[in-house]
Amino acid sequence: MKKRMIFAATLTLMCSFFVGIGGNAVHVYAATQPISSEPITLSQTTATITESDYEKNIKGVNRISLKKYLSKVNSGKKFIVFIGFKQCSHCRKFSPIMNQFLKNVNQPIYYLDYGPTGAFKNASQEEKNDFYNTFTKPYKFLGSPTVALFSNGKVVSMTVGDDTTLADLNQLVSDGEK
Repeated sequence: MKKRMIFAATLTLMCSFFVGIGGNAVHVYAATQPISSEPITLSQTTATITESDYEKNIKGVNRISLKKYLSKVNSGKKFIVFIGFKQCSHCRKFSPIMNQFLKNVNQPIYYLDYGPTGAFKNASQEEKNDFYNTFTKPYKFLGSPTVALFSNGKVVSMTVGDDTTLADLNQLVSDGEK
């Protein structure tokens, strides 16, 4: 029990440290052509987005285990993965954007639960190391929420942070069409 609490606290601290308390996003793109997108108005704020709201907002993602994620990366096929967890305040803040994105995207979005009860809970250390090794320069894993496009076993475009916009996510899809 004590190990779980320490693990949860460490994940939360890592999320805050890597993503930033102020909600700064790091946008890393293979292509930088801006696209037009309708702005969306968020009716929810960080304070009101509960874990239950988060689950509702991300309904429509395809949940995958760490093993399945690693298998998808190793297959070399293109896919988009959303890495987050319900206990992460940044992920909850971002979830209305993901909800809007899921309504309009025409491809599966895979979800890897990075939380203390998620995909990493029973994973081996080797699997965890393999996960972090799927993110190589300049695409280091910086925390959650992360949305990444993989192709040929590598990240080709990604966005990180709670201020990721719908336009950022649409750009990721465009990057995958190239």
